Amino acid sequence: MVPYNPDTFHLIDAASIAAMKNGAFLVNACRGSVVNEEAVADALASGKLAGYAADVFEMEEWARLNRPHDISVRLLMDTDRTLFTPHIGSAVDSVRLAIEMEAASNILQFLNDEIPQGAINRPLEGVTV
Repeated sequence: MVPYNPDTFHLIDAASIAAMKNGAFLVNACRGSVVNEEAVADALASGKLAGYAADVFEMEEWARLNRPHDISVRLLMDTDRTLFTPHIGSAVDSVRLAIEMEAASNILQFLNDEIPQGAINRPLEGVTV
């Protein structure tokens, strides 16, 4: 489980899959572009990977300018060794309410010239770039 950023883009690629033991299963439940889906399709086709499961996909990575616009057909067609589910872990009323309340709080803080509590791009104290 890692965030998507330049250091984690295709963290799981052909080289990292080659380092896995034969017959491994790979699960991606963090961010789509952390895994190179074409490398996974190659590894499934060769038998290197025994299976792949995901609820996130490269095509969903809106922050990525060159993102694919579809899930690899090779992955979708390999129904014996792949399992895909929707990424809906937050689809619970109490969780959605908490998300909405934090968003509203962040907006109010911004409008009051405060740094929003959820800001991820604020400078860290003592860190210079």
